Amino acid sequence: MTLLASGPHPKDVMISVFGASAGVAGLVLVFVGLLITTIGTYPGGTSKAALRPYRVGAWAATGVFGASLATVALSLSWLALSDSHWLYVSALVVFGGLLLVLLILAIAVTRATV
Repeated sequence: MTLLASGPHPKDVMISVFGASAGVAGLVLVFVGLLITTIGTYPGGTSKAALRPYRVGAWAATGVFGASLATVALSLSWLALSDSHWLYVSALVVFGGLLLVLLILAIAVTRATV
């Protein structure tokens, strides 16, 4: 007898989204710290124009960190409180957006600083 696979179980998907989002949040937080440390290495009289790419990158990365935490909250809410379809879809959409914004951030900061 062969069992037909109907795709991953929603709980498994939410556990994966929860873990991946928390991982992204941690990595982005390290990246924010790196950018802030880089800003701190410049002398006090450095022009705002020279520091601008690092500051913009740090604030953008902070926004991505917030999006990661929002995804963690959505997936945790689904796991802990409910198995509602709209919360499941919302978590997946926000996670997909998070990955896209993370790619855009990496490209933008690389272009601005290299």
